[in-house]
Amino acid sequence: MRKFEDFLVNKGLYESIDISIEDLEELEKLLSGSMYNGYNVNCFCIHCNETRTFESVDKKLHEAKGVYSAFIATDSGRGRVPKKEEMFQEYLNRRYCLSFRCTREHEHSLLFDLIVTENKIIKIGQYPSFADISIGDIRKYKSALGIKFKEYSRSLGLFSHGIGIGSFVYLRRIIEWLVFEKYEKVKDRLNISHDDFNHSEFKEKLEILQEYLPSVLVKNKNLYGIVSKGIHELSEEECLSMYPYIKTGIELILDDIIAEKERLQKEKIFDKFVEEKTSEFRKS
Repeated sequence: MRKFEDFLVNKGLYESIDISIEDLEELEKLLSGSMYNGYNVNCFCIHCNETRTFESVDKKLHEAKGVYSAFIATDSGRGRVPKKEEMFQEYLNRRYCLSFRCTREHEHSLLFDLIVTENKIIKIGQYPSFADISIGDIRKYKSALGIKFKEYSRSLGLFSHGIGIGSFVYLRRIIEWLVFEKYEKVKDRLNISHDDFNHSEFKEKLEILQEYLPSVLVKNKNLYGIVSKGIHELSEEECLSMYPYIKTGIELILDDIIAEKERLQKEKIFDKFVEEKTSEFRKS
């Protein structure tokens, strides 16, 4: 995914990315008047209820007071083309309102409000929200999360509004739930009481359940400690910067759970087939 497309669709409010003159080509496609219609992004459309391509809309239709769209500064009278550094400077220290429309249904819109400084792009507004367009990506985890799916959605909502510590609280609850849920399913195979398990350190819980938990969770057993440190010791900004990585980790864990469920379901169907055919052929 392109750098700026990833920023637009995968970052929450007040998140930023660094820019330099090396980003000029993509910056031109995203922000310049003459090339504005050539920039598309792919993300979930909350109206189509599917992932769609959104195409940029001519900025002249959406200009508002105090919102700027940059043009490459050229001296048309003398035909002089600005140097690369001059072209890059044209995009700095401005505010941009970017409008996109769904290529399937043009009335479905996607809006971003950005500030470009000397070396960063900052997202200060978005509609629909990051949480809304992320729902499409996380729906597949509903079966794995069950009653915790709402909490996962809430964590995304908090993150999209610039609340890092609160979003971590929900993520930690999900990690805890995944572990305790697995314990309840396999406790008859373990040589440890419910009380002893509850009073164990979280890393010890992972070691006790290592044969039954997704390998990515066991391998990265410090994940819980990182999230806990975020809740108790780190700033909102630090939690916000880590959130996408924690989210990725949890989704890797959920991917393993879903894959295991699918494998068991296929195995059950296959076992039944072999059993039925074996019985049938013995009778013939």
